Amino acid sequence: MSRFPAADLPSSPPSEVLAEVDAAWERARELFESGMDLHFEVDALFGRVSAELRTADGELAERYSAREALALACGDPLLHTARFESALVA
Repeated sequence: MSRFPAADLPSSPPSEVLAEVDAAWERARELFESGMDLHFEVDALFGRVSAELRTADGELAERYSAREALALACGDPLLHTARFESALVA
């Protein structure tokens, strides 16, 4: 027996969810077009997530906590203008 009957599921996600997916796509496209990659890693010993912003050739530009990386990926304007822009110039 299914936990959620199919009749209770909407035919598509709500419009606000679709808008958030579109915004995330645009942010990912910005990173890609800037030649930067955001890599997430999980520490094997402690299980903590961290991230690194890397150039197209793999050079480390900046390290981020999981919270900072998600803010960057979501387009946080303060993080974006401060740390991300300085990493692009470096």
